[in-house]
Amino acid sequence: MSKISSTFLLHFIQKRFLNTISTSTLPLPSVSTIQFLQNSCGLSSGSPTSGGRKLQFDEQNIQKYGAVIGFLKSHAFENPQIANLVSRRPSLLQSKVSTNLKPKFEFLQEIGFVGPLLPKLILANPSILLWSLDSHLKPSFRLLKEMVESDEQVTAAIFRSSWLPTFNFKSIVKPNFDVLVSEGVPSRNLAKLIQVQPRVITQKVDRLIQVVQTVKELGIEPKARLFIRALRVMSSLSDSTWKKKINVMKSLGWSEKEILTAFKKEPKYLGCSEEKMRDVADFCLNTAKLDPETVLSYPALFMSALDKLRPRYKVIEVLKVKNLLKNKKIAWLLLEREREFVEKYIVKHLDEIPNLMDIYRGNVEAEAETKSVV
Repeated sequence: MSKISSTFLLHFIQKRFLNTISTSTLPLPSVSTIQFLQNSCGLSSGSPTSGGRKLQFDEQNIQKYGAVIGFLKSHAFENPQIANLVSRRPSLLQSKVSTNLKPKFEFLQEIGFVGPLLPKLILANPSILLWSLDSHLKPSFRLLKEMVESDEQVTAAIFRSSWLPTFNFKSIVKPNFDVLVSEGVPSRNLAKLIQVQPRVITQKVDRLIQVVQTVKELGIEPKARLFIRALRVMSSLSDSTWKKKINVMKSLGWSEKEILTAFKKEPKYLGCSEEKMRDVADFCLNTAKLDPETVLSYPALFMSALDKLRPRYKVIEVLKVKNLLKNKKIAWLLLEREREFVEKYIVKHLDEIPNLMDIYRGNVEAEAETKSVV
């Protein structure tokens, strides 16, 4: 039996494993996880796997593996997804369906992960299936539910951050939540925070307390919605990175007071990369010729893509030359919602400037033609 060829073995697995569970008592040698998945789920040879882990093929294990594969398929998992999951967590094939997988799947379905959402969640965080249902997953869910306003928000938070159910709720998440409650942050704001960016309450408690204090010192009250937005940005930056961002803005000509005033208006602008800050400042100050005070009074400019700002500015310039621009607030026009900008500043003037849409889309020849007419 030890001389059974690998070709025969793989053929055997491919033909018989997924269709019927073998009742043969033929002792089969071990094969690697990748060999198994290549034949049972169509895993390509170039796919990432956990390498070297061996699967023992005897009657008992074949039945166990078949039960797991069949169970996954019955819950909307497709072959590539099964191959992906098992190659990352080979130990999953050792799971008991009735006492391990089935109760966890039922629980996840109960809290909203149904249909294709279930495979998507598990593939994003396979560790969910390795944690105890009663001692970890359910208690974590209960605590999370206490922090937000509805089951839908719990599902949204988990879907956004798939690692959340396996985090340490008792020692980290709940104490952080209590810190924010004690500061007077309204429950609706906390629910929104957990739903949109739960990482804020998964950092070390001492770090969160420090960030809360810094935000308060800037004059932002915990009851304000802005407090949560500022907290999200500052929590994502180390002290050294925060200082670098401030120094970059200073190097571009603004004082620390002006920089922090803008932060209180739109905290997310200091979350932009240093390169983005420099590029946007260069465009606004040198191309659009906006004065520094105006630029920083619209901090959302730093969050806008230059690929959006540049074509808008070209349209604005053409309208100015044609005396068709009534709104002189250039910075505001650069930030106008896409649909409104197109309707009010492009479509409206196509009779006077037929190639205005081409200019907006980056047609250089059309832009040159318009300038020559002007």
